[in-house]
Amino acid sequence: MRALQEAAAARWQGTVGLLVLPAVVFLLVFYAFPLVRLLLVSVEAPRWSLTHYADFFTEPAYLRILTRTFRVSLTVTFCCLLLGYPTAYVLLRVSGRRRRFLLLLVIVPYLTSFLVRTYAWMVLLGPKGIINSLLLKAGLIDTPLKLLYSAVGVHVGMVHVLLPLMILPLYSVMVGIDRTLPRAAQTLGAGPLRTFLRVFLPLSLPGVRSGCVLVFLVALGFYITPAMLGGLRDSMIAMLIESQITQLVNWGFAATAAVVLLAVTLGGFSLAGRVSGMTLLVASEVAGQTVPAVTWDGIAGSRQREGRPWMPRLLHLAPVAALGRRLDAVMSAWRRRRWARLQGREMRGAGRGRAALDLYAGAVFFFLILPTFVVVPISLSAGDFLAFPPPGWSLKWYASYFSQPPWLHATLLSFQVAVVTMLASTVLGTLAAYGVLRGRLRRRTLVVSLMISPIIVPPIVIGVAIYGLLAQWNLIGRFLGLVIGHAIGSIAYVMVIVSATLAGFDRSLERAAMSLGAGPLLTFRRVTFPLIRAGVLSGAVFAFIHSFDEVIITMFISGVHVQTLPLKMWEDIRNQIDPTIAAVSSMLILLPVAWLVVLEVVQGLQRATTRAAPADSA
Repeated sequence: MRALQEAAAARWQGTVGLLVLPAVVFLLVFYAFPLVRLLLVSVEAPRWSLTHYADFFTEPAYLRILTRTFRVSLTVTFCCLLLGYPTAYVLLRVSGRRRRFLLLLVIVPYLTSFLVRTYAWMVLLGPKGIINSLLLKAGLIDTPLKLLYSAVGVHVGMVHVLLPLMILPLYSVMVGIDRTLPRAAQTLGAGPLRTFLRVFLPLSLPGVRSGCVLVFLVALGFYITPAMLGGLRDSMIAMLIESQITQLVNWGFAATAAVVLLAVTLGGFSLAGRVSGMTLLVASEVAGQTVPAVTWDGIAGSRQREGRPWMPRLLHLAPVAALGRRLDAVMSAWRRRRWARLQGREMRGAGRGRAALDLYAGAVFFFLILPTFVVVPISLSAGDFLAFPPPGWSLKWYASYFSQPPWLHATLLSFQVAVVTMLASTVLGTLAAYGVLRGRLRRRTLVVSLMISPIIVPPIVIGVAIYGLLAQWNLIGRFLGLVIGHAIGSIAYVMVIVSATLAGFDRSLERAAMSLGAGPLLTFRRVTFPLIRAGVLSGAVFAFIHSFDEVIITMFISGVHVQTLPLKMWEDIRNQIDPTIAAVSSMLILLPVAWLVVLEVVQGLQRATTRAAPADSA
């Protein structure tokens, strides 16, 4: 009987494993195959020439762009870590409604459109922008600083966009740290600073590693922010790829640059994983050597005492022993007083440090939310040009948006594409997550790598890669082509979020339902799905926002006459800047807030259902 049950369970796991096939086939056709074609284009197959690679690595201008990309990415990563770690630590220390409010200040900017945030920084950093105006009025400068279209603007904009990607992984790791460990260190005499350095910081290093790798890899493929805030001397490799296609129509060299960027991104991710593994190995070996090291000190000390046979005889003398006890008592009292003074000084320093840390984190939160404080008032301005503070208040720019058919058509198209992409990505991503975690797969690691790699690969590489395939199938500028391009990344977000929800799900509930006679489908419908509904909805929200905010891939596959809302904003910002864009940006800021409200309502209903279930069963 038991053998039959195990065989049935094995067949069920094999069947569940097949749920990953739809998503895998989709990504193989529309993602992996175009990347292979891109590689073949870069080597001019079937002639097999490395001319483009030789030009890329021998031309000093291209090498400078590649070096600048690395330098900017590293600098932005360091700045995000410097700003993000204390902020995540403050988030951990607060609780209740205050923590929820501060988390919103991180999550809302993260979900807000890249274009909106970058547009806000154009207003802030311009020659007549808010920062220069305040500095001029304060008398700190005589002429406006060159903040816009410079390296300063690029770094500020990129740090603002990527900072939530550093704070959220750090916070998720810090929340999982056992709080009894720092308290145990303090009860053993360690002060707050020593407890942090010796206990908390080592335990939070996985979050540091994850945040730094994520920020660095995303920064490598940045295009929008450097193009809008930087000058000609601040070009990065993504901008080089775009210029080779749109200005020079040199697809071979663009494919080569895209392959180089892809190789650097995947190589950096692989190297980061290996370094992390080596670090953990070294740390475990050092930890294993701790006791032998102490033992060796003890052995050395005992050998030293054994080499002095006169020492025990000397200690037997009564006057010497009494003097030794007296000196020991005096030294013990001195050490206790010194330790008390150090403890008091460290506690006073900890209090001042805690206040400084709160002030520092407050400045970071203000930095994150600052674009919202700028864009919304400008959208309500009664003036004809961008000015802050506004000379008056009016809704005319919102009326301008609703009265222009191009804006409305672009908004409707973006909404339709995002809804269809959300539905398709949610189904494929949820099935794939369930198949990976509940099914039996021989190549599980390979499947997972394929599923989540679109999050890592720069969007401009994906856009260049899928253009050729969609053009061959006559899908450029078509609704289906836009959905396909947007779904590549959306499936990855859905799978990651649903997988995290399933990983924290108590599987004994499924086994209990099956032991009572429920089949796999009924168990999923009546037990599993109701408990992971919030995770599925969260994945759907991320898929919708990812599609609605997509610009780079859309640039390549939208054609000439098709414009989504982000694409129209992008073209208008580059050609003319008027407060109508501020009105659109203000409405886009409300979009993630509305989605968060929906998620909160759904989670509240789910908690109420969970609490009501035991009462109904009773």
